[in-house]
Amino acid sequence: MHKQYPRLPQIILPNVTEPTDQLRTIIKKRESFRNFSGKPIRLAVLSDILYYSAGITRPNPEENLNPFRAYPSAGAKYPLEVYTLVLKGKDIKPGLYHYNPSAHSLEVLLRPVQLKEIEPIWTTQEWFRKAAVIILLTSVFSRTTSKYGERGIKFPYLEAGHLVQNLYLLATSLNLGCCAIGLLKEELLIKLLDINPREEYPIYYVALGN
Repeated sequence: MHKQYPRLPQIILPNVTEPTDQLRTIIKKRESFRNFSGKPIRLAVLSDILYYSAGITRPNPEENLNPFRAYPSAGAKYPLEVYTLVLKGKDIKPGLYHYNPSAHSLEVLLRPVQLKEIEPIWTTQEWFRKAAVIILLTSVFSRTTSKYGERGIKFPYLEAGHLVQNLYLLATSLNLGCCAIGLLKEELLIKLLDINPREEYPIYYVALGN
């Protein structure tokens, strides 16, 4: 569904070139996938996914600002926090982890995590049970509102979209399934993450798996 202006002049665009590079091929193949196999994810694969979606990629020439990451951020404030809920890991135990981009490490928050402990968080998405990992994005809104005021409230949502598109393209390139989740019980996830909702709030979630 999209708007059209049939009464106005149109410029017919040239036929697109067939993709000859990996990026355009991956963009065409990108899709939401829910039929996960239940197979575990390897730590090396998870490492690549986290680095190329949310990791620090280069220093910032402005030394008083945060180093640049794999997605754009308004004012280089980077309000997003990335949590990794491993459900099935090959050389990493199931558990809840926080991604530390400075050290490129996973900080252990809760291990082990039982499926029955997290099932109430999701409402109708039963397919997530066979996913290998769920990436949970939260926002610390004060990082952007401190510079942009109320206008800064929207930026974390935009940045989450950039980061999740990275996840989709990476998953496609690694032959993994990927599906964003929009509906869950935030109050239960806040409890699981043990965060203060006045300071940090969940905004986006992505399931990944074989």
